[in-house]
Amino acid sequence: MTRKLLLTYLITVLLTSVYAQNVYDEIRSNPLVSASNYMAYPGPAQQMLTPAPKGMTPFYVSHYGRHGSRYHNKPSTYNDPYNTLARADSLGKLTATGRDALHRLDRIRHDAENRWGDLTPLGAEQHRAIAQRMYDRFPEVFADHADVNARSTAMGRCILSMEYALAQLLRNNPQLNVHHNATHRDLEYLNFQDKEMAHLKFNKPAMALLDAYAQRRSDYSHLMQTLFSDTAYVRHHVNAAELSTQLLLVAAIMQNTELGREVTLYDLFTTDELYRVWQKGNARWYIGWGAAPVNGGVQPYSQSNLLRQIISDADRCIDSEKPHVTLRFGHETVLLPLLCLLDVNGYGQTISDLEQLEQHGWVNYRIFPMAANLQLVFYRRHPHDRDVRFKVLLNENEATLPLPTDTPPYYKWSDFRAYYLKKLESYEKNFQKKPESYEKK
Repeated sequence: MTRKLLLTYLITVLLTSVYAQNVYDEIRSNPLVSASNYMAYPGPAQQMLTPAPKGMTPFYVSHYGRHGSRYHNKPSTYNDPYNTLARADSLGKLTATGRDALHRLDRIRHDAENRWGDLTPLGAEQHRAIAQRMYDRFPEVFADHADVNARSTAMGRCILSMEYALAQLLRNNPQLNVHHNATHRDLEYLNFQDKEMAHLKFNKPAMALLDAYAQRRSDYSHLMQTLFSDTAYVRHHVNAAELSTQLLLVAAIMQNTELGREVTLYDLFTTDELYRVWQKGNARWYIGWGAAPVNGGVQPYSQSNLLRQIISDADRCIDSEKPHVTLRFGHETVLLPLLCLLDVNGYGQTISDLEQLEQHGWVNYRIFPMAANLQLVFYRRHPHDRDVRFKVLLNENEATLPLPTDTPPYYKWSDFRAYYLKKLESYEKNFQKKPESYEKK
């Protein structure tokens, strides 16, 4: 085994051991990870990347990134749990801890007032840092007057994420030839939402499966006893499952805000409670955006347009003699099915038994935290070299694809192009007429 392959092997073993860590233990040691898609971006675990194949240098980066840390989108997310506790408090039904939680919720909801869905300072810093590491890791791509083509959905937090990233790149090289836009015209691939698939994802069989899974995780007695002084009041007037989820949504978002340095709600929950609610959310993300067989296993194909755009953009930049960067900014509901469509790190697998999700590596906070991103980094020996290689970075860590390669983690672009275009064509041929599982329920 060559030194380079040995290095790759050791990095793979290291990352696998990290990812194989028991989720329950991980939540116990760091409750913040139970936030699922609201977890703040942790930064790359892999600091040293595998050296490029001999004689090859990077010339193109293709990227899709989720917006950075934000506030919740709706005031009701903050107000609903507050109102539930406030109503109980007016009747003298809260414990001392419940009253304290009510005061914290009041402070949190006022901090979020009129910031619904806004990018936070931490979200801005995440994208500055990601852009800086991209520049530092692949300086050849950002040399001289390299073209940087950036596109964002028309959502404010996505536009600002793009602008913070671009500003950081321009600080490093003011000569970059930057083109950026946020137009509805690009939504066909930046944030395409297939209406038929959206209806299918939570069909009757899928909801029955989710409901049964959730029912096995429906013990809220500790939290209710912590907050309320009257069990009869809870039984008749409080939806324990709903309140538990609502409180955890508020707890989860706090790590993304400035106030989160001072206020937490995680102390209200045991590790068991955090783990159970996280499991329900994890299963819902798999059913709704993964290749879940219960609803036909086709949800990842909702991002066929984006994958075709990625291929088209790469082909165009490969034909150019100068370095290029394509930056795309959007949402986790696009990035996640794209990762499943590509089967990055095995995330495209079909898992029938929801109890087996964690054993199969489906752990949502490791896939799409705030500012999650996919980078394809392209290499060649000279501008006319057609033996183009590339590697995949998920959240800035080297990742795998279901393709053969003699230079891991580098793959041949020709293999990628042939494999995924065939995959898309096969899907379009076989699912143009909807199968039974695709029919509206």
